[in-house]
Amino acid sequence: MKPDNELANTIVQKKQNGSLILINLLPLLSVAIIVLLGMINDNDIIGIMKVSIMAFLLSTAMVFFVRMQEAILNAKYSKIIVLMIYLLSILLVILPKDSVTYSFWMIGGLLTAMVVERKLGLIVYFNLTFILSIANSLRPEATIHFLIMGFLFALLSEALKSKSTVIYAAIILLSTNITLAFVMNNFIFETDSNVNYMASLLSLLIVIIASFILSMLYDRLIGKHLVDSEVMNITIEEEPSIPDRSLRTSYDLLLSENNELITKMKEHSEGLYKHSMLIGDLSGRAAGIIGADEELARAGGYYHEVGKIRGKDYIHEGLKLADEYDFPDDLKKILKQHNIKYDKPTFIESAIVMLSDNVASTIDYIVKSGHQKFTTEKIIDNIFNMRMDKGTFDESGLSVKEFKLLKDFYQKEFKSKDDGKGMEEENN
Repeated sequence: MKPDNELANTIVQKKQNGSLILINLLPLLSVAIIVLLGMINDNDIIGIMKVSIMAFLLSTAMVFFVRMQEAILNAKYSKIIVLMIYLLSILLVILPKDSVTYSFWMIGGLLTAMVVERKLGLIVYFNLTFILSIANSLRPEATIHFLIMGFLFALLSEALKSKSTVIYAAIILLSTNITLAFVMNNFIFETDSNVNYMASLLSLLIVIIASFILSMLYDRLIGKHLVDSEVMNITIEEEPSIPDRSLRTSYDLLLSENNELITKMKEHSEGLYKHSMLIGDLSGRAAGIIGADEELARAGGYYHEVGKIRGKDYIHEGLKLADEYDFPDDLKKILKQHNIKYDKPTFIESAIVMLSDNVASTIDYIVKSGHQKFTTEKIIDNIFNMRMDKGTFDESGLSVKEFKLLKDFYQKEFKSKDDGKGMEEENN
């Protein structure tokens, strides 16, 4: 990294600390909202205390979960989004007179699962369900109904984000809601009860539609690959923040197991094929850890040595193949930049592929050679330190924080693959 980035990183850290302070205040803010609304509505003091204590405990547990998740802590705007969604959802639980029938509060957990993190969305939904249950003295059957719907929301959150699957996911949710209402009421609909089943169904449909629209707006206006170039002081090459849809289709084809080039690699060498699949898988998941383009990184790993099917100069031959098969420009750059002998990475995904290749190849060589002098953790630490010292990623846009997250990812990944024998480090 460039020395000038130290000041930028300090600024980023201060902003992150500020967001963490807000997250830490979430339990107190939740209680404050509940108490204030309870007083406005002239609710019973004991009832207000019960709901407040429940909200404080549940919110504290959620804050602890957030602080344990580095991906959430480092994703841009994630902490502010979680704070806003959670507090607004509590308002929707407490404020309406009939929040059981008009269950608009459900949008909190669903939207969190769609735009931030699935497990966190489930926690948000469960918290709101139990707060609702205490505030409205729900029957156990009604609470179970809501909890089951929460599991389905989390399970189908990815499907609800896609235009091609949102209708199917919505049908599953709506039909399940109707079935649960039927079962929980002893297989009859209590028409003389206070529950308006049609209104409940319509409110759930509104929740699904609103979450879909808001998640689309989030991806378009903020985007999971947005880079804070102003704070990090990084010069970014002219690339659109929203990927070209034609490139998305290209990556779908390139990442297919039946792709012609992948088939040729497998026919040429089983070792080359397995290595390429490993680097692609590692790179894709590593990109996901820091919010980079997972498909680009995965494709870069798959094809970084594709030129070997034609000759010894695999970089040159790989670039020729990339032109013949009309690879996206960024993928072509990865083919050239993943090997430091030819060029340095100029963007994050290229740096990730280089790291995946360096780490996997080095560990594989040491294991096969029998010189298992160092632990995998030490090997990875040395690789990262060497790249840092040589300034390999100065032009990649990779921040110090992302660099550390990637190192932690590879160390955990290869530690989990240890067969139990390990690479014992010699004691001098």
